[in-house]
Amino acid sequence: MIFITFTSALLLLSISAIHIYWAIGGLWPGKTKQELIDLVFGKGNQFPSPLTCLFVAIFLFLFSILPIAWILKNNLALDSKMIFGLRILITMISVIFFLRGVLAYFPIITKQWKPIFVYYTKRIYNPLCITISFLLQIQIL
Repeated sequence: MIFITFTSALLLLSISAIHIYWAIGGLWPGKTKQELIDLVFGKGNQFPSPLTCLFVAIFLFLFSILPIAWILKNNLALDSKMIFGLRILITMISVIFFLRGVLAYFPIITKQWKPIFVYYTKRIYNPLCITISFLLQIQIL
């Protein structure tokens, strides 16, 4: 269980770090701003603002703490209502990641995206989101 906890926390923390990198002007995995937009968002020609990237990074960082809080719930002296709330919060985040991972496999969703984004979303982003979702759910069972 500790492996699952730290894996899910590390994945979320890594995604948070990437958003911070983008907030300070990083272009990876692209080489230009437009290439980054094509690879990461799939459409459009405007990248989210640094503030938006930081906002997402903060939430992903907070999400990365939840698996650790779950495994330490007894040490943190959480009462039954707090444990229930933590379980619900983790489940909600898991559902969001699951929906992001599964829905992007449907052509009706992907038809407006650039082919390079569809390629990466089906091979990297979707499996990653589904993996995070399952890791979070396995932990709270």
